[in-house]
Amino acid sequence: MKEAVRSQRAATRGWSLLELVTVATIGVACGVLFAGWNLLWGAASPLFAAVLPLQYLLFAGTWVIAGPLTGLIVRRPGAALAGELIAASVSFLLASQWSIDALLSGAAQGIGAEIVFFLTRYRRSGTLVALFAGALSGVGMAAHDLPIYFAGVDPSFAQILAAAMIASSALVGGVGAHLIYRALRRSGALAALGV
Repeated sequence: MKEAVRSQRAATRGWSLLELVTVATIGVACGVLFAGWNLLWGAASPLFAAVLPLQYLLFAGTWVIAGPLTGLIVRRPGAALAGELIAASVSFLLASQWSIDALLSGAAQGIGAEIVFFLTRYRRSGTLVALFAGALSGVGMAAHDLPIYFAGVDPSFAQILAAAMIASSALVGGVGAHLIYRALRRSGALAALGV
């Protein structure tokens, strides 16, 4: 009941400065995480060359965590997409090996998370919502990455890669975001947001 009242109030007013700062802070923090993850990805790539889907299964979900985490904390239309785009922008500015394409990838992933929060009318923050937000972010990743980086690969291999991206995004990006959200909530760090 408390959630419904909070969501109803939130829908009737504009974004607060605190909400804007929170989205920006999450985006920047995740962007720095992405930049570090980019380095690890580059270093690990030769090790995983023979079992490429394993690299995606283990690592890919980290790149989608900004959208689900932002959407869980700031339940506003566009928050998940904005969080992921800010993170992708910071990653790009910190010399991502994917250059400007990091922004396109961030948009595809952020839209996936945004869809889930839209379908819940920005009212839910449970583990299943986070899991699906991560999974749809992974669908966005696959829709973006496969035609660009894996054009012409065998369709069955592309399906395995897509499944690895989606599974990793659901678990690392979605459930991982929910664990961070719960820890922040328990600590009282989100109290000012009414969360």
